[in-house]
Amino acid sequence: MGNNSCSPSPEMIDGIYMVGQAGGIIPDITLDKVVSNYLSLNSSFALNHQYSSIQGRLSKEQLAVLDNNLTSIFSKKTKVSYGGVGVVALAMSFLLDTLVAGVLGQTETELMDPYRRIFGPDNSSEVSRITRDYLRRVPWMVNNSDLMAEITDVYDQKLKLALIKLYESMAVEKRISTAALKLWINGAAVHLHMRIHGIRLFSVPRGSAESLRLSYRTGLGRLVQMYASYLRQNVKERAPTQEPPIKAGFLITEPNRKVRHRVAHISCQSQGIISAILSRILAAQNIRATETFFEVAGRNIDKLIRQEEHFELPSRNTSSST
Repeated sequence: MGNNSCSPSPEMIDGIYMVGQAGGIIPDITLDKVVSNYLSLNSSFALNHQYSSIQGRLSKEQLAVLDNNLTSIFSKKTKVSYGGVGVVALAMSFLLDTLVAGVLGQTETELMDPYRRIFGPDNSSEVSRITRDYLRRVPWMVNNSDLMAEITDVYDQKLKLALIKLYESMAVEKRISTAALKLWINGAAVHLHMRIHGIRLFSVPRGSAESLRLSYRTGLGRLVQMYASYLRQNVKERAPTQEPPIKAGFLITEPNRKVRHRVAHISCQSQGIISAILSRILAAQNIRATETFFEVAGRNIDKLIRQEEHFELPSRNTSSST
């Protein structure tokens, strides 16, 4: 009976976990869904679907403004070279989001920063900065294959070094954290497809993408094991006091990530609550999806390299008739 009384109920666990969610302290190291979708064999479909959705949402006048903005970037050309492929498709997606926000008059606070979503709060890091700079440059040079190859190679090397530095800080110096691992996972995904695009442009050896992919898949396995240990060391919970002076309980998921709660339970149930919440946190990271991303890239590496879908900007007569 004593053991049963120390087993937390599902309602207790749910209540405390939900407080953690509401307080924004549940860790997130997931591979961003937009990144995984655009860095895939479905990239062209995803971008065309996004553009069709935009055309359906905007008025004729708003579409004319959008067209003018696109023309200022791509001149009179309606074909964006490799526009539906990999990192170029991802860059085009972000560009369209930004331009549409401008057309609709949305402020920066109203527009969700995609880099913050992808890389987490630490989106001023070196990995985030390099990725942001590269993807913002892509639309302006995409139709110049020589320049695109040159700049892609430059940013490939910059991002490679930044990711090595970040990996070593976690794996060697043991400075692993949710923020660092999320940066590395999403940065590695973008870097792999930056390398693949370099191969399409004949600026780097064909085999370099597979060796890079394998190193990231191997590194991911090691870092995930370390991360699970990190969470086991840091997730803590304490029950609210039952007698005066009444004090709220708390949930900690990692250093400086703490919320207070008032879910009543006895002290001996804390360990069971910690174990259950730790399991939920790890399940929420969808690690298998991230592993699959790098594994599928290996199986489809030749198909990814051969992708050559261009993105067509419909030529639209924006002059008004009288």
